[in-house]
Amino acid sequence: MKEKKRDFLLNLLVGFVIAAAVFALNMSREYGAARSVCDGFFVAAVLLLGIGGIRGVRNRGAFDVTGYGVKTALETALPILRHDGKKETMDEYRQRKAEERKSSRGLLLAGAVYFLLSLVAFLVYRAV
Repeated sequence: MKEKKRDFLLNLLVGFVIAAAVFALNMSREYGAARSVCDGFFVAAVLLLGIGGIRGVRNRGAFDVTGYGVKTALETALPILRHDGKKETMDEYRQRKAEERKSSRGLLLAGAVYFLLSLVAFLVYRAV
């Protein structure tokens, strides 16, 4: 639980840095403050949700065959890359990768928070 909370907070911080950078760029172009805030939150939301979505698809094993194929091709071309001289089977590769994967919940949840913030900022911007 502690690791999930830390991951979520870290992703919120990354989103804030992205939003602040977009806000600063928009303000230097003399856009309004409300529009700049809305744009910053939306860009942060899109990036976090996009990366979280790709990570979620990867966690389901969608890229395992491609990864195994590239790994096998490189090991065939350069035998020095093979660590113990033993060839890893596809099932062993999938099991190893499944154990190494991290959850995408923190990214998706932080992206959803920034999306909601961008929606609120947009509604405020339209009301002004």
